[in-house]
Amino acid sequence: MRTTLAILLLGASVVVLVMVPFMTTQAEVMYRWVDKGGVLNYSQVEPQGVKSEKIVTRGSLSSRVQETATPSTELTEVAAKPKLTEEQQRKLDELKALHAMQEQQIAQIRQTNCEKSRGVLERLKQSERVRVREDSGNERIIGEDERQRRIAEAQEGIATNCT
Repeated sequence: MRTTLAILLLGASVVVLVMVPFMTTQAEVMYRWVDKGGVLNYSQVEPQGVKSEKIVTRGSLSSRVQETATPSTELTEVAAKPKLTEEQQRKLDELKALHAMQEQQIAQIRQTNCEKSRGVLERLKQSERVRVREDSGNERIIGEDERQRRIAEAQEGIATNCT
């Protein structure tokens, strides 16, 4: 029984020793590329119309032979992007919705400021004698220098908010 086991082990060792040189010297060519969706792909066939990187594999070791276009850093960055969990995706969607709401509010505020600036500019240009109400409630007529300064401020408000 021991002799049979020893013969089997010896036979298996010979087979492994004979096959190892063939396994390590047999090279396989592969290509990797990033598709339009940002997904890292591997194939034994070179993709057409896409930047790809040629990789030669030998056994368990691999070496890059030639880059046909895409830098490996770009591939690494895309490959390193983690997939989001459902909770993370939900939070991201909430943040995007909040951002969209804030953008809408900012647009409304700009519209209001635009209309106010246009109204102020129109009133300042209609007459050289312009009355303003001070914080104390008293009215006064502004001078030409102040009127020109306010015209410039109204024009700046229009340029900022009416785009």
